Amino acid sequence: MERIDPDWQWTRYRKVDLSRDDGPRLSYAIKYRPASEAATLHRSFAKAFADQRFKTTEIKNRALRKKRREQFLEHWLSSFGKLTADENEFNEFEFNKEAGFVWWIVQVFNLLREEEMDPTKVGAVDAYGIMIDVPNPAQVSSDGDDFFPFQRAALDPPPAPVTALDGTVNDHSSYIRRNIPRDQETWSVNYAELIEVLGLTISKKLQDGVKLTFESLDRETLPAAKGSGEYKSYSVKGFPFLDVQRGRFGSRSDLDVNPLDYTYKIEAVLQPKDLLTYIWMLCAEELTELPDVDFEPCKNFDECGNVLKRSRFRACKHCNKMVIQRASTYVAINADYVENIQCLKSPTKAHEVRKHRREWCAPSCQSKKRAKTTKVG
Repeated sequence: MERIDPDWQWTRYRKVDLSRDDGPRLSYAIKYRPASEAATLHRSFAKAFADQRFKTTEIKNRALRKKRREQFLEHWLSSFGKLTADENEFNEFEFNKEAGFVWWIVQVFNLLREEEMDPTKVGAVDAYGIMIDVPNPAQVSSDGDDFFPFQRAALDPPPAPVTALDGTVNDHSSYIRRNIPRDQETWSVNYAELIEVLGLTISKKLQDGVKLTFESLDRETLPAAKGSGEYKSYSVKGFPFLDVQRGRFGSRSDLDVNPLDYTYKIEAVLQPKDLLTYIWMLCAEELTELPDVDFEPCKNFDECGNVLKRSRFRACKHCNKMVIQRASTYVAINADYVENIQCLKSPTKAHEVRKHRREWCAPSCQSKKRAKTTKVG
């Protein structure tokens, strides 16, 4: 029940014009599947905030700054669409605010991954003594915003003193810092409280926004299957729960598929109500995967700004042991988490892994790059 529905669709726009005074004009709506074409959209959203906050604002020329901002937002709407379905007009202020919240979450993920803070290896008592400096939530939030990290760091009063069984009093002052100045760059918080803040923030953002359904269940085609019964008339959509293998990008193709060759597979999935909920679902997914995944730039990162999620643990192509990268080398990890650099079956005695097959964030990204290269050539 943790899987996001790979067939869930959203709307993006082929033509976007934000330069008019009467608001944005969106046309040529196109349906797409975010789970296959934007599998790391929460990180793209965080990058969107960083580009808006830290790059666009550095441009001194006001007209150029406005043009760059409009170009960026037009790119987002044409690539991913609006954040919510009930958003009649594109609200740039709300977009940047939500992007700032996700940016903060992603920065904390990065810090936890850099520190290799595996929650399964942190003791319950030790977690209160491990201090981590994270960005001050006041960088992305203010009093009127419903953002729990800011409320916890800047607004909440210190917790009440706790009296232990031996009569001693612990006022938490040694490991909890609240009411921090809003102009302070970082917030020093212990590991236990930090993961609690992450969990509460993400769960609140997902409240009432996620629906439980079943994969490959197309209610529009029920109860009868499409087609006349001939092989070429069959459609995958006409057969709910058909266990057809998905491609590299998560899509199921009708090409050369004979439903008579397949069995059924019933699996529950989670479906978001809008794109913003989907983004927070990705945040929840990454939280549960820390520190098992890494992110690498798409082959077209300079233009699309998207990343691909990679497992940090991969099989050595010589000995088939699970290895993890340490600097420029790979080391094997056994059940007791003991590292071993030597590979007994490798000619060089070093562990090696095969090159990733997927280098692009989405088929559309690869096709756009190919079309642009062809046009230039």
